[in-house]
Amino acid sequence: MNIYKINNDKFKSIYFSYNFTVVANKEDISYYNVLASIFGKCNNKFRNQKLLQEYLYSLYGANFDVNVEKIGDLFNIEFKIEFINFNFLPNKQDILDDCLNFIYSSAYDTLLYEKELASDLAQREKENVLEKILTRKDDKLKYAVNRTEEIMCKDDTFGTFIYGDENTVRNIKLDDLQKYYKKMIDEGIITVIVSGNLNGYDNIDEKIKNVFGQKANNINDYTLYKANNKINKDETGITEIKEKVETVQSVITLGFDINNMSKQDFFVMSVYNAILGGTPSSKLFQNFREKESLAYTVRSRYYRYKDMIIIYAGIEQKNYEKAKEVLKVQIDDMNKGNITLEEFEAAKESVISDLREVKDSKIGLAKMLISNLFYYNNDEITVDTMIEEIKKVTLEQVILISNKINLKLIYLLGGEENEKI
Repeated sequence: MNIYKINNDKFKSIYFSYNFTVVANKEDISYYNVLASIFGKCNNKFRNQKLLQEYLYSLYGANFDVNVEKIGDLFNIEFKIEFINFNFLPNKQDILDDCLNFIYSSAYDTLLYEKELASDLAQREKENVLEKILTRKDDKLKYAVNRTEEIMCKDDTFGTFIYGDENTVRNIKLDDLQKYYKKMIDEGIITVIVSGNLNGYDNIDEKIKNVFGQKANNINDYTLYKANNKINKDETGITEIKEKVETVQSVITLGFDINNMSKQDFFVMSVYNAILGGTPSSKLFQNFREKESLAYTVRSRYYRYKDMIIIYAGIEQKNYEKAKEVLKVQIDDMNKGNITLEEFEAAKESVISDLREVKDSKIGLAKMLISNLFYYNNDEITVDTMIEEIKKVTLEQVILISNKINLKLIYLLGGEENEKI
């Protein structure tokens, strides 16, 4: 089993994360979402949500959930529980075994094979997933970024909405879910992360193996799972799309491919992105927002798994043409090396500050660890390692890497037409 421990006695609790990471195509995501929704509500030991919540309450209010996320083109189903270290409980009651067995029941003791009960359960959780899909446009800024991701990565798993596709979800049958459950168990790489105050839990590895060892598969090679398919990198030209939607504020996004990225380039690109639009002192914030008054919100986001950057801003539709030009000017400035030493140093300090914040969160540390496992295919890159690498980045490297960035998509949500121009 892939068991990773992150001990820090600044916390009073422990975060236990049991992950199945699967190779998934665009359709698979819909099935895994319904499964995850079922896993989070009940299992054979706790057969409804009320019983499940009552038991968690008896464990001094332990927090449980089943989370889904994309790790590039891979899909991750995470069973997670957060509970108090026994040193801080009355009579030092140790609830570790209870929490481990609870996660075991959630993952492996499913109700999917009790046909009548499972059919009703599947239908109910399909409706819950559909609700998330059908309300995705409620947050226009988030929706615009999601749509940009989908268009930029249209042939990749990453280019699928996190909760799946409406029509696929509607047509899911119980036997489909049973098939995908077996696929998750048999083919998912299992990563176990225990993060938080582990003082007094010297034998936690053995306890985890005793509970899960008979069920956990033996897939433990992270190089077998490709998180970046790098499709469509050779396409030329810029696509411009306007999508009409009723909104009081339009959203413009620009999508950029980054060519010939190496793993080490990640640190340089993190600083580049911070200079461009990742901080209040960034070029986008200072010029697009403050100087030109074109938006209240403007940022850039770097996607290390997909080698791309997305700029997004809420604008008035009448300012669309001007917004495009001002955004392009900021990119051109970076390409020409028009970056001050003050901008560079502020950006590095901002990235380092963000990484230090990760160290202050046991959940953040767990998330960063599994992300790095699939990005670097090993566990040698820690948050402290990343901080040291950011410190080494030079201004010359940032200017040089700007030549790898190419504009591929301009997208407007709130335009007059829903078509390519």
